[in-house]
Amino acid sequence: MGGLTTPATSSASSSSIMDANNNTASQNNNDNKRAEYYYLTPNAVKRLPNYQYNGADLSLLYKHVLSPLAGWCVDHLTPAWLAPNAITSIGLCWMISSYCVIWYFCPGMYEANTEMNSEYTVPSAIFLLNGCAMLIYQTLDNMDGKQARKTGSSSPLGLLFDHGCDALNSIFGSANWIAAMGLLPGSVNILLGEASGSANVKNKSYLSELLGGDAMLATFIILSPMTAFFVSTWEQYFTGKLILPVFNGASEGLVMGASLSFISYIYGPMIWQQTTWTDGAIAFLGDNGIMAFSAMEGRVRNLDIVVLSSIIALIQELLGKVPFVIRSYGNEAMRTLIPHIVFVISTIVIITTDSTIFLRIPRTMCHLISGLFVEQTTQIMLDHMVEEKFSAFRWVMLPQVALAAAMAAGVAVPNDSVDVFFMAYTTGLWVYLALKLKTHVNEICDVLGIWCFDIVSPRPKSKRD
Repeated sequence: MGGLTTPATSSASSSSIMDANNNTASQNNNDNKRAEYYYLTPNAVKRLPNYQYNGADLSLLYKHVLSPLAGWCVDHLTPAWLAPNAITSIGLCWMISSYCVIWYFCPGMYEANTEMNSEYTVPSAIFLLNGCAMLIYQTLDNMDGKQARKTGSSSPLGLLFDHGCDALNSIFGSANWIAAMGLLPGSVNILLGEASGSANVKNKSYLSELLGGDAMLATFIILSPMTAFFVSTWEQYFTGKLILPVFNGASEGLVMGASLSFISYIYGPMIWQQTTWTDGAIAFLGDNGIMAFSAMEGRVRNLDIVVLSSIIALIQELLGKVPFVIRSYGNEAMRTLIPHIVFVISTIVIITTDSTIFLRIPRTMCHLISGLFVEQTTQIMLDHMVEEKFSAFRWVMLPQVALAAAMAAGVAVPNDSVDVFFMAYTTGLWVYLALKLKTHVNEICDVLGIWCFDIVSPRPKSKRD
């Protein structure tokens, strides 16, 4: 009897086998689904839906002005059907529009400087547009998260989308600030075709002389906010938290940037080429018997103060975050910083070695710098969300690093060849980035079962199921 199987036992065994087969088949289907994604790994697919954002903005301006304003706009002006990512995109469109308008009137970014450009007058209204666009972008950027919580549509996609737009917006703000101050990203005598360096601003500005010319000042205006942005994301990658300090770029920085544009609209961009602020301070100190700074009179432009402030803010950000993260996470923290360090150094090497590159192809350089920054910043953010290792090897930087190394080694490369190289490189980079980011969005939407710009319509069942 012990070796016989009853019908009931046989039926139960068959049922168990079928259930096990069904479970195995279901698991295989899920594994196949995960394997079909191009960028998202099976681990990423598993962890992505469980991601929870942890962050805070400690800015008093944000707490008492910007956040209440955004909250009121969401409660009284924003329909419940409007997707948070759509709000973010509308804000970015304002900045893109402002950037394109200023690009049209100031293709070289220095045309508002009347000493350098006497052919036509740049309308001051374009700087009013930029100031308004920055404040609108900031308000809408603060609104998207509140709209997501209001409608119950918060998702990891929203965080990555918002972060990506902020990274992309960095170059729009910086390039527009350079144009609003009439900063010439190069040597004056080279632009004017003069052999003498007597007209060179580098010989008139202490800061320009210290840093190697106005091309480097323009470079610091571009790279400083980018580096601060990356370091904040890098810190979040390890700690899991994004804590913005009492004074930060997202709140006070954008308001000050908008104020800069408004000043250019009211008083004209040439106010930044004057030395009135420092000279006034020196005169005040002199009246009180302090003559230590008298040698600086006439040699510190108003725009120098802006650049110096951005550098000091960056140093403060680095000292407040980098030592703590490296002490806590060791070599791994240092390894993940390598791509950005290489990006910054190679950019500086190219601009210092080729003193006219920002005069020949200023917008191409801006777009290339932006593309490399956006690629590494969005990737480290995604890796943070899915708890995966951020690769220090960024192959998209290889052409820039190779050219920088060649220039540093003294290899003579004709200007025309450099310009064509950067044009092709920048075009290819942004085509790749557009496809990569689009694929990221599509795959994340598929994993989460949502749409990017629609929180009303249900998403149909994935074809991968």
